Amino acid sequence: MQFELWSIWHILYILSPIIIMVPLYFILRNKSYKTRYIIGVIIGIISLAILIVRNVDIYLRNGFDPEIIPLQVCHFGNIMVFIALVFRSKIATSILWCLNLLAAFSSLVVADSLANYTDFFCIRAQAYLWGHLFIVIGALYAVLLKIVRIDIKSFLWGIFVLVLLLIPSIILNSYFNDVLNYHINYFYIYNSNGVPFEFLYIGERAKYGWFTINWIYTILLIVIFSVLMFGIYCIQKLLYIKDKDYKTYNIFIRQNKKS
Repeated sequence: MQFELWSIWHILYILSPIIIMVPLYFILRNKSYKTRYIIGVIIGIISLAILIVRNVDIYLRNGFDPEIIPLQVCHFGNIMVFIALVFRSKIATSILWCLNLLAAFSSLVVADSLANYTDFFCIRAQAYLWGHLFIVIGALYAVLLKIVRIDIKSFLWGIFVLVLLLIPSIILNSYFNDVLNYHINYFYIYNSNGVPFEFLYIGERAKYGWFTINWIYTILLIVIFSVLMFGIYCIQKLLYIKDKDYKTYNIFIRQNKKS
């Protein structure tokens, strides 16, 4: 069995975050913070487990493969869901809500990679299906159920963490692709293949020994996503208009919180 783009199943897949989150929100919105947190922990553990199962499967089949390194935006997102919901991390939530949510939902809509699997029930295909879905659900859950509130400080720290990850990603993209002949695209920053950024890919790749980079594409992508992330951060602020003093404390801090 093979997944077909724009079939009834694909449309249901695109709508699935809404189908799941709407009843979940109305069931849990008036429950205690502890109950909402426990459900969040379960979502976080499942999200991380999906990534682990996927990577173990790749390793057992192929040995080391750069695909195992969780620098793809959505693979990194599965880890962010776990950290955000289990540890109530503001920084992880800012990354999850402002970046991974958009990227993962785009992967639900533009599911070409899923359609390329000839066996829909293989581990890789199922990891794609559920991995991206749990990123979207995890991001919506963390913010809509008010598990974590993002502030401007955590947003800026999230940007800083992404910059720290982006630098080795750019280097490894070039090393794995140009030197070892793999096909890797961490952070979608090596080229626009398979992602809807073709119009941004202008200019040529500059070469510095074995290292290559398209400076125009890289800078444009970073600027555009920085603006998009800030816009999505501002959307979260609308949820707290009536709760301006709402604070989130991570699990290592003993302090009373609003329920």
